[in-house]
Amino acid sequence: MKLFTRKLFTFGAVALFLFGLAASGYAQSRISGQVFGESRRPLAEVYVELLNEVESVLMRTKTNGVGNYNFENLSSGRFSVRVRAFGTNYEEQTQDVEIVTFVGGRQVADNIRRDFYMRARKSPDSQVGAPGVIFVQDVPPDAKQAYDRGVSHFDGGRVDLGVGELKAALAIFPTYFLALDRLGVELIKQQQWKEGGEHFARAVAVNDKSANSWYGLAFCLYAIGSGDKSVEAAKKASGLSPDSPDIQLLLGIALRRERQFNEAEKALLKAKNLSGGKSSEALWHLALLYAHDLKKFSLAADALGDFLKVEPSHPQATLLKKLIQQFREKRA
Repeated sequence: MKLFTRKLFTFGAVALFLFGLAASGYAQSRISGQVFGESRRPLAEVYVELLNEVESVLMRTKTNGVGNYNFENLSSGRFSVRVRAFGTNYEEQTQDVEIVTFVGGRQVADNIRRDFYMRARKSPDSQVGAPGVIFVQDVPPDAKQAYDRGVSHFDGGRVDLGVGELKAALAIFPTYFLALDRLGVELIKQQQWKEGGEHFARAVAVNDKSANSWYGLAFCLYAIGSGDKSVEAAKKASGLSPDSPDIQLLLGIALRRERQFNEAEKALLKAKNLSGGKSSEALWHLALLYAHDLKKFSLAADALGDFLKVEPSHPQATLLKKLIQQFREKRA
């Protein structure tokens, strides 16, 4: 879920992009996808690794609240993506990927998607328990069939048909948690924030232990401008999944909008640390917080410097280096 937009802000004589720097439109190759468990439910907080041809781990991340993972700034070559479902009853899975960044002598971005549908371990003594709290419902068979048809449509790229089937499942069984949660995710992808938020609100009313649904609700509330309610929902998600960098990032951004600057700093620092210092979004928003709200210019310079280490090829790198120097001079 990306909620950052591109805006321009002037700080002294230097232009500074407020939101969306990490999601800017310059060419970069990436591998992304989603990890699903039983009933094709997205799996949060599952480790995903990127390996090179000799099976050395190049990057490691965790799926976010809706099962998404992402590896960016990749060069040409052959890679493998491996899902390491530690502490679950799912088998490890690996898929091979090839990145091609030059076509006809011209550099291009190669964006590849690899989704994973995890299979349960066959060993009877395997460890049981997927991440988070397991929620069980007795679902009417016709509602379950409609849900499965909907997920199949999504897998085939037939989004409108998938949404229709999920709505049909909910017409049969209005408290169908998996359908509510998945429909909320699909509506967010279409930027239908209000309707998506309504489905996530219904989902947490059925199962208030779902970090996924609280995260989705917080995201939608933030997008429609309900900052205080977004903070409340993000805190619920954080309490259920405290080690999710995506949840901490959203919490920090929402707290900053509500001018709770010290709490925002704590959440953004936690997002940074949980990502191993690799979250360009967390670093960017820390820089904004330090520069514009807390007036801690030395820390703003440090955050922007760390941002450029993660995004060294950013098209505004020269501008940002000048801004870092201005911050250090202002502090001195």
